[in-house]
Amino acid sequence: MHILAAHYRSEFLATPQLIRFDYAEGREGAEPTFLVKASTLLLKYIVQGVQMQLAFSRLGDRLLYALKVIDDEEAPAILWSILERDDEKAALNALVQGEDCQVFLFNELAVNVAWTSFPIAAGTKLREIIAATATGPADHVALKSEASAVLDRFHSEATWDADMVVIDLPTTTVWQPIHNRFITSHASSNVVDIFNRDEGGQQEQLAIWLTDNLHPLGVHHGPEIPKGPGFRELTDVLLSYQYGSILIESKTLMVFERNPLPSRKKLAHDVSGHIKKAISQLRGGIRRLKDGTPVKSKAGVVLDIERLQPIHGIVLIPDLDLIQDQENYGSELIQEFLRDAGGFIHLLDIAELLRIVQAAEMIAARGTTTTPMMAFDYYLIERAKKSIKAGTLCIEVLLRIVDEEANES
Repeated sequence: MHILAAHYRSEFLATPQLIRFDYAEGREGAEPTFLVKASTLLLKYIVQGVQMQLAFSRLGDRLLYALKVIDDEEAPAILWSILERDDEKAALNALVQGEDCQVFLFNELAVNVAWTSFPIAAGTKLREIIAATATGPADHVALKSEASAVLDRFHSEATWDADMVVIDLPTTTVWQPIHNRFITSHASSNVVDIFNRDEGGQQEQLAIWLTDNLHPLGVHHGPEIPKGPGFRELTDVLLSYQYGSILIESKTLMVFERNPLPSRKKLAHDVSGHIKKAISQLRGGIRRLKDGTPVKSKAGVVLDIERLQPIHGIVLIPDLDLIQDQENYGSELIQEFLRDAGGFIHLLDIAELLRIVQAAEMIAARGTTTTPMMAFDYYLIERAKKSIKAGTLCIEVLLRIVDEEANES
């Protein structure tokens, strides 16, 4: 397992996907280390051994490096960073000298889920580029245009000019799993394991990991309602407190059991059907709550659920970028759901859910009476307003806190 340095942890929590080199302490001293943060969906392709490439290119006196993950021949994923620290240079110099690289994978929560080790065949040309590279905080705004041009070339071209070094990484399926265990407020022990074949259950675990601290004892996994002589699941995750309730319907995409691995076009087709089904399930679930249907936990305990206030319904998918039919999630659907279910509909992935939880924690920390759950509920309401204004559920919202005292001065 790799524990992120404080400066990297902040960056990894704030950035949905990125890569970083580090010269970190290992069992036998400092060693070149490659840190990859990506969506769980993309990480599954990586551990399945898809082809990957590393590219290095000068941006003036700075160095851009990028990882291409060929999860789809027509639309490969690219993660990148601009070198800022001396430890990054030290790691690259060690690779040039032939040292093996330790590779660690991190999911959306910046949790290390797997690792491996392999050589990276860096040549003398990379050594020359590194020697002329400056360190220090990068001005990403100033470098944006030039960086975009480099990434476009890396994405679309099969050959590269003299200013770019491209390295084919070894193809491997030999990854060591890292089982991350967390204890919920209900005292249950849950495990996040990227190799678990219950891929749907694992996405639900990530949702619980994120939301469990918002309202202790108010987050319920797989609550049930009566159906005939027995019970059926109301929703995947239910959050409830005195001022509102939230239903989360999690829809994942199976990767491990599919051969060949599906293209992004196929995944986009699959996710469209999953979203349609989830919206229908949320509409029905909210109606059951509004009708007063009793709800119990998996352990059989009757739950006290807030039903009078408008209820949020969240469709949780692996990656918002997979949505290719955004026109189907516009104003008509939003207004229809509000009218039929008396609640707000949201379309999120794990990275966006993390962003909302982080925003709620920041809002609560600045107040004296606002709890994280109150702030989470409030933020979802404000997000719903922005969805209505934008005319689509396919939005990403960032929180920006303005210091009023600073503005007054």
